[in-house]
Amino acid sequence: MNAYLMKQESLFASQDFLSIPEHIICGTMKDEKAYKHYDYFSVTGIKAKHLELQMNRTLAIKAGDIIRIKLFGLLVSAQVIYNDHIDNKIAVYLDLAGRLRWEISHLLLLHTRYTPYELLKVGLSCSRIKAYMEFGFVENQQDYEEVLKLRRTTYAEAGKMEADRPLEQLKYFFDDYSDILVVRHNGRIIGSATLIYGDGQSQKFEVQKFMEEAGDHSFEYNDKMMEVAALCVLKDYRKTDIVHGVLEHLCFEMIKNQKEHIIVSSDDKLAKMYHSIGFEYTGKAFTQPKYQDLHMHVMIVSKDAPLKAQNVRFLHWWPLWGEIVKHMKEKSVVELGFFNNLSLSLRELSYKFVRLFA
Repeated sequence: MNAYLMKQESLFASQDFLSIPEHIICGTMKDEKAYKHYDYFSVTGIKAKHLELQMNRTLAIKAGDIIRIKLFGLLVSAQVIYNDHIDNKIAVYLDLAGRLRWEISHLLLLHTRYTPYELLKVGLSCSRIKAYMEFGFVENQQDYEEVLKLRRTTYAEAGKMEADRPLEQLKYFFDDYSDILVVRHNGRIIGSATLIYGDGQSQKFEVQKFMEEAGDHSFEYNDKMMEVAALCVLKDYRKTDIVHGVLEHLCFEMIKNQKEHIIVSSDDKLAKMYHSIGFEYTGKAFTQPKYQDLHMHVMIVSKDAPLKAQNVRFLHWWPLWGEIVKHMKEKSVVELGFFNNLSLSLRELSYKFVRLFA
């Protein structure tokens, strides 16, 4: 056995793989010593470019052997790193790329609670995951308490508040007349956003309250608006499309509830993201006391951003709003005129054409 394989065998004997429940990922391996016979295996662990396989029976293979395994209909070569004859487990080295990487990533997102960050560390692909999350609303007190803990965790990670702030102080005045959108990963709440259905009078928006307390009464509020506040996503899920999924659901709720505008307050970092998807700066700002007096911009977006691509760059509309608008049309939540449909279809086709040759 060469020095590399000896080192790898020693390494794998002493370190654990990221564990995978049995029978989630299964495949077959051709037994070269038998006529047209394939052995079944289950993937039970993963490390960067390595898999641990639970075999159906003991095989006469050794470290250094090259074997052929079939996963998801793909036939790939792998080098055996070690063979545990007692537990019938082998570790193999292979190139986790393309479809193989994609299939393993999404199966683990579907069937485990491993975060995108944990999966990324072992070489998997976890940027586009919103379709594997469950979007819904707070339904009971337990859900609400989980949201309060999420708020505290995410704000503390961002340096906006202390990590031991009492949960009672994470309850906001607008929660009583708001819907709280939550994102769940296999039952665990990993993201949330509060949809404030204010009227500008008895039920005030958060932006309105703080601006009026600062003496600014120049902005006009009404019941055709809704405000999005307390947007939170756990750190290990942030470099994904989760926030985009949240925005799509906010758009759906805006149109379904016949609102004309969404208002938000944002720090400098998130303000750039909001601006890129059609939100406009109002020129208003205030100091947010619950986030250690953070300077917040007040921004607004019209329903015409998703429905008519207002203030959205030509090629940016489809990846931002196209799929949710298409879904709303199919569900008869919105009706678009002939010329508007034509314009948006042109944007969709242009985007897909550019992507085809990119």
